[in-house]
Amino acid sequence: MDSSSFFWLLRSFYQLRAPLNRESEEYLAGFDMVSPLDDWEFLVGEWKGETKDQFGETETIKGTAVYSLDPSDSFIMEKREAWSGSSLVNRSISLMFFDTAEQKFKRKTFFSYGFVNNEVEYLRNEKEIRFDITMEPLSKSFQGTRWRSFIKKISEDKVAVGLEVAKEGEDFKNYGETVMTKTSK
Repeated sequence: MDSSSFFWLLRSFYQLRAPLNRESEEYLAGFDMVSPLDDWEFLVGEWKGETKDQFGETETIKGTAVYSLDPSDSFIMEKREAWSGSSLVNRSISLMFFDTAEQKFKRKTFFSYGFVNNEVEYLRNEKEIRFDITMEPLSKSFQGTRWRSFIKKISEDKVAVGLEVAKEGEDFKNYGETVMTKTSK
């Protein structure tokens, strides 16, 4: 592949985030190159929300999330906490990124429970990303259970986040959904 074809391919798929040399900067000067991740940068900031009788809990769950462009603008990092009264339900840290090779969003979420969700986009539009989840390590209590997660943009300062669950051979059902409101940038 010659350099002209290579840069055309890069322009077609994603925004270059690495430093460019002078020749490539001049070549690409006229191109408008964006990453699908850019559409979700509105998440950067602090968010809060609450829900009741969801996510396997009977009490009201209050959650906070802080999104940032860490460790670089190629990722959106989320730090989340969920509380039931004065009891911590869980903490998590996730990194969402756009895999240019597969042309899909991916997310890795690390939970205080001691497991990791490996999430791969299976559906996307301008307002929503839905992920299939592979959990590791897979506990015996979750064997035969399939999980999906989602994030839906309601507005620039409101999103819905949640989970769906299904036993093998069954349709997915809502496991929980929280509407989060942006509280600061």
